[in-house]
Formats: sequence, C-alpha cells, structure tokens
Amino acid sequence: MTLAIRHAGPDDAAAIAELHAESWRSTYRGIFSDAYLDGEASRERLEHWRKRLCTSPGPGQGVLVAVEDGACVGFICVQLEGEPGWGPLLDNFHVHPLRKGAGIGRRLLQEASAWVRAAGGHDRWHLWVVEGNTPSRRVYEHLGWERGERALHANPEGHSYAVLRYTQKL
Repeated sequence: MTLAIRHAGPDDAAAIAELHAESWRSTYRGIFSDAYLDGEASRERLEHWRKRLCTSPGPGQGVLVAVEDGACVGFICVQLEGEPGWGPLLDNFHVHPLRKGAGIGRRLLQEASAWVRAAGGHDRWHLWVVEGNTPSRRVYEHLGWERGERALHANPEGHSYAVLRYTQKL
C-alpha cells in the first residue's frame, strides 16, 4: 500500500466528512449522543467540509489528506490565524480507526508542521483535545506537545465537554 499526502480540494469534501464522522463515532461515544453520532453526524460533517473546502474556504486554512490505495485514511486541518497569542490552530486531525498506529498521523503532523513553518511568522502552534480522549493525549505528549489550560467547548448538539489546550514549538 502506498500512502500519499497532498493538499485537499473540493473533491475531497465527502471522503473527509465521512472519515471525520467515523472517527467521532469511534472516539466520542458518551461525549456526543449516540443519536447524533449514528444519525446526523455524517450529514452535518459533509455540510461542514463542503463549506470549508468548496463554498467558503477560510484564508490561512491548510487541509492535508492522506490517501492510500485511493481511499482517504486521514486528514489534518490547520488554521494559521487560530487564536491570537497562541499561533496556528491544529483544528482537525483524524486517522481512520482501522489505520491508527500505521504512521499516518505522524506523517500528517510532519507535513502540516512543515506547511505552517513555510507560511512563516510562527514559533509554535496549538490544538484542543477532549480531556477524556486519553489515547490522543498520550500521542500528543509522546510527540512533545505540552499540556496547558482546560476549557469547555460545545459539541454540535450544544452540550459542553472539557478540553485541554496543547502547544508545541515549531
């Protein structure tokens, strides 16, 4: 199997949306409702990614997709103008649940980091991770991300959940 990482375009919206929904279904049970995850999530994510990639991509947005044998197996989205004072925001980062541990995530992070550095003017970037998502937190910490503040975010249903900010020097 050959893995290719490239910039995503409008034609990738459906595949990214389905992977995003599948990742949420496997990771966020108990944080988002089963009804949302098993019903509305796919449609809502498709609408979200069509907007981001097709109708109104934001300035300073970079979306990379990992493709293996023609299938989307991972993606990462970075917003260069994430939050003032914190540097770019690693806004979304998902690897297909059956492909985790295969190095796809590490490659996506390397490519995204290189893209941010090439954009210039940034010495660090940050992300938010769900506090209860222990496997992802372990990965970020293993890769040198530093845990910071705790906050509450709202899921698509409007319910609050705890998140932790992580930062990493570029």
